[in-house]
Amino acid sequence: MNTQQLNETISSTLSAWNIPGAAVAIIQGDEEFTRGFGVREAGNSGYVDADTIFAIGSTSKAFTSALIGMLVDEGKLGWDDPVVKHLPDFELYDPWITQNVTVRDLLCHRLGLERAQRLYYHQGYTQRDLMHRMKYLRPTAGFRTQFQYANQQFGVAGLLIDAVTGQTWDDFITSRLFQPLGMTRSVSGYDRIGDFANVALPHAVLDETYPAGVRFLGQPESIPWYKLSHEPAGSIHTSANDLARWLRALLTNGAPVLQPAAFNEITSPQMLMQDLMNSELAPLYVLQPATRFWTYGLGWWVMDYHGEKVLMHGGQMPGFNSAVAFFPERKMGLAVAVNVHQTLAHAALFYTISDILLEKQGRDWSSEFQMVAQGYMAEVKSGVDQFLLGREHVSLSAQKLDNYAGTFSNDLFGEMLVTVEGNSLRLAYGSLHASLEPFKANTFIAHWNLKGLQDDSIIAFDSGAKSLILVNDRAEYRRIA
Repeated sequence: MNTQQLNETISSTLSAWNIPGAAVAIIQGDEEFTRGFGVREAGNSGYVDADTIFAIGSTSKAFTSALIGMLVDEGKLGWDDPVVKHLPDFELYDPWITQNVTVRDLLCHRLGLERAQRLYYHQGYTQRDLMHRMKYLRPTAGFRTQFQYANQQFGVAGLLIDAVTGQTWDDFITSRLFQPLGMTRSVSGYDRIGDFANVALPHAVLDETYPAGVRFLGQPESIPWYKLSHEPAGSIHTSANDLARWLRALLTNGAPVLQPAAFNEITSPQMLMQDLMNSELAPLYVLQPATRFWTYGLGWWVMDYHGEKVLMHGGQMPGFNSAVAFFPERKMGLAVAVNVHQTLAHAALFYTISDILLEKQGRDWSSEFQMVAQGYMAEVKSGVDQFLLGREHVSLSAQKLDNYAGTFSNDLFGEMLVTVEGNSLRLAYGSLHASLEPFKANTFIAHWNLKGLQDDSIIAFDSGAKSLILVNDRAEYRRIA
C-alpha cells in the first residue's frame, strides 16, 4: 500500500473541496491505513485523528442489515417473513401489500412508496410513530417493480429487532456488533456520544448564492448539531479506527458476527437500478465510470468497477457525508467520512482511493466531480432565479396576516402551526421553524431555521386560508383550528 501517495492524494482532494476534517480507513490484504485529516472544527486547531468520531449517515443501513442477518442465523426471523408476522400494527395504503411485505422488501427499497423525507426533520416522532404514518405514504411505483430509496423501511427493520429480541436497536447493535468487533468509539446515535471527547463538528456552506441543497462548493462553517438518535437508517457515529474493524469483518464474510450464508444474502444483488439519473447514484452515473451493472443488495449498492465486484454505500447526516466500500474478491475496503453537509468529496475519494489500490489511475476524480457539481449548481440556481422572477408586490395588513394563522394538518406529515409574530408569519413543524416571506397572493416562501441544510419551500394557501399546500412535498394541509 502506497501510504505516501494516499496521504498526498487524499489531502489534495480535501483541500480542493474545502473540507475541514475527514476520517479515512483503508484495508488491503494484511495492510491497514487509518488516519484523520484536517480539523474537527473550521478555524480551530483541534486536529482530526483516527479516533475522532464522525456521523456516517446512511452507511448505517449496512449495519442494520447485518443485525437482521444475525437474527436470521439464529432462526428468530427469515428474510422472507411477512413483516406483520412480527409487527402486527405495520400497515401500508393497500391491505394486500401490507400482508405481503417481507423483511427482504424492507432492506432493498422495493415498496414503491414516496420518500417523505421531511418527516425526519420533525424530530418529535418515534420510530413507531413513523411506521404508523407509513399507511399514508403514496405509491409512486408498483410493489417490487422498482428500486426507490427511502429511510422508513430501515426504521421498521429496527422495530423488528426490538420485537424478536426484546432489545432496542441501539442496545442490540452495541452488544452484538460494536462490542464483538472492538468498535469502542462507535455509538448508535447522538444521544449516546455522552462524554466522548474528540468529536468532529458538523459544517455547511451558509453563503446563500445557491440553494442549500446544491451548495457543493464554497467555504463551510460550523453549524449546530442535528441530534439524530435511534435511527436504524442513519444515526451511527464512529471513527476511522472503528471503521477499519468493520471493514475487516466485511472482508472475512461477516465473521465473527455473521454466518457465510447470511452474509452472502446481504451482499447479493436484490434489485436492479433502473432510473439512475433520478437516483442517489446520479453523480456517479453521470461520469459513467467503468461500471457494467448497478444493483442494490440488502443495505448495499452492489456493482462492478474495473471488472471487480464492489459493494458501496454513501451516507449523509446534516453536517456530514460518508462512503464505505469493499471489494470482496480483492480483500480490500475503504471508508471515508467528512464533516461537511453538501459535498461530493467523499464520492471523489471513493473512486480515487479505489484506483490507487487497483493500480488503475488515470482520471482526476476530484476535478470531474467538481465539474458535475458546478453544472448542477448552475442548473438549479437558474431554475430558482427564473421562479423568483414571478414575485409580486404584496402588502399584508395585520388583519390579513391573522387570516392565515391557525393549525393545519396532513395525514402523513402531521400538524403545522402558522402564527403571527409582529408584522410577519411564522410556521412551525415539530422542531422545524420557518419565517414566511410574501411571494404573491396567498403564496409565501418559507425560510427554514436549519440554515445551510434545508431548501426554502413554497407555501400556498387557498383563497379562504382553509388549507395550505407545501409545494415541495406535494402535500396539502387542512385547517383544523
